[in-house]
Amino acid sequence: MELLVVVPHPDDEVFGAGGVLYEAAQRGWRTGLITLTRGDRGKDLGLCTREELPRVREEELRRAAGILRIDHLEVYGYPDQGLGEHPEVAELLAERFDELKPERIVTFPPNGLNRHPDHVATHRWTAEALERYGAPVRLYYYAPPRPYPGLREGWRPPTHFVPLERATLAVKMRAMAQHRTQALSVLKMMDSAAERLMEEAFHLVGYRGAARTGLD
Repeated sequence: MELLVVVPHPDDEVFGAGGVLYEAAQRGWRTGLITLTRGDRGKDLGLCTREELPRVREEELRRAAGILRIDHLEVYGYPDQGLGEHPEVAELLAERFDELKPERIVTFPPNGLNRHPDHVATHRWTAEALERYGAPVRLYYYAPPRPYPGLREGWRPPTHFVPLERATLAVKMRAMAQHRTQALSVLKMMDSAAERLMEEAFHLVGYRGAARTGLD
C-alpha cells in the first residue's frame, strides 16, 4: 500500500489529508485509512440521538471515504476521548502495518496539533507500532505552517506541501460535507484555517532537505 492515514476520529482524515488521499488514488496508488474510534463524543446537532451518533458518524465516514476513493477502510470502536487508556492499540496497529505493508503513513504530530488527548494518543500508539513493525516507512505528520497559539512544543514544521488542484478541492469539500454532524467543526476550520483547504502540509520525520512539493 502506497499511502495509509491513521487517525482517531471520523473527519480527521479529510481536513488534513483529503486532497492527498484523492490525488494519490488518481495516480493509481493504493490508499488506506484506519480510524480508531467512531467519534461517539462528538456533536450531534440534533441530527440523531446520542445513542445513534457512533453509527451515524461511521456512515458519514464511509461516504467521505468513498468520495475520496480510499481503497481500504478500517473503523474501530475504541472510546472517543479515551484512546490513551488503551495501549493495546499499538499492537493492533503493528499487526495492521504487517498486513497492509504501507510505504507512507500520515498521522498526528507529538502534540496532536491541538493537544486533543486522542490525537496525542494516536501519535504515541502509531510510533510504538512502527517500532514493533520494524520495516522502513516514510512517516508524515500533519503540519500546518504555523503551530496553534501556545502549542509550539510538539509541533513539527512542514517539509512537504501539496497544493490542491481545483477539481481536487471540489472533491475534498464534498467529502467534508458528508460529516454533517460535525458541521460546526467544518465551519470552524474554514474560518480559522481556510488556507489548509487549498494546500495540505506535512512533516516527513527525519527529512533534512529544503521544503518540497508533493509526498516523497
